[in-house]
Amino acid sequence: MGRTIPLKRFDDMPIMAPHILEESDNQPNSNIVRLNLNENPLPPSPNAIAAMHDAVNIANRYPDHSCSALAQIISARIGISTDRLVFGNGSGEMLFAAAAIAVDRNEQAVLPGPTFAPVGKNIRLAGGEVVTVPVLENGSNNVDAMLDAVNEHTALFYLCTPNSPTGGMLEAEQIKLAADRVPSDCLLMVDEAYHEFAAWEGGPDVLSLLSARGGPWAVIRTFSKAYGLSGARIGYAITGNRDLAVGFSKVRIGFNVNRIALAGACAAMRDQSYLEMVLGTVSCERQRLSIALQNHGLR
Repeated sequence: MGRTIPLKRFDDMPIMAPHILEESDNQPNSNIVRLNLNENPLPPSPNAIAAMHDAVNIANRYPDHSCSALAQIISARIGISTDRLVFGNGSGEMLFAAAAIAVDRNEQAVLPGPTFAPVGKNIRLAGGEVVTVPVLENGSNNVDAMLDAVNEHTALFYLCTPNSPTGGMLEAEQIKLAADRVPSDCLLMVDEAYHEFAAWEGGPDVLSLLSARGGPWAVIRTFSKAYGLSGARIGYAITGNRDLAVGFSKVRIGFNVNRIALAGACAAMRDQSYLEMVLGTVSCERQRLSIALQNHGLR
């Protein structure tokens, strides 16, 4: 007796502010702009919208749990076999899975700070301890300092490039340094939610840089940002080997990616011309906003 539910260790964990989300979602003319969510200002590809409409007609059938059609598209694009790809209800589910399979009670995870907030929460849910290393002045992860924070208790090493919310992007040398020096019994995870934007700006090829790593690694990507499918909820993990992918799969909830999201993601990936239009538009708007903020004395 005396035990309480929820457990006390959840008392200080944050929750998303529902009143703000409800007000902006339920009032079409709301003036609230949810800058913290980094939503794509453009709708999904018209092809993706059409595919999702078609998928509604068979929504009475459970989806393909393995997401095989999408896996084949991605595999052909990145040159990694389908058995090393795992799909989730947004990349957030894959980040949760990574913590669940890598971090045991009283072990540690090294994270940049600030970074994508749910990552730290996932570590704590797994019973681990978060070790936060401040980002550099340019907003990118301080890889050298993060490596200095690694010890015998470190189970997960998390990089985010471009980093959310500070926007700093890692150079190839920094990613290779992490790949070489993170211990072989520690999961090196790279969050590439903004991969398409980084590639558009000439960022490093993270997959190539990690390919020679001897220890476990995973790259997490999403359809929420560049592809504009944040409301559909679909993301994926690219793992260094099949065994790690099996581990991710064991944590997945059954039929976690719905049929409509899957159809939209497949069509969106095939429509590269629309993606390029989105990337070009967002890049120009980002530059315009940056200039406007600088003109108002902000940096």
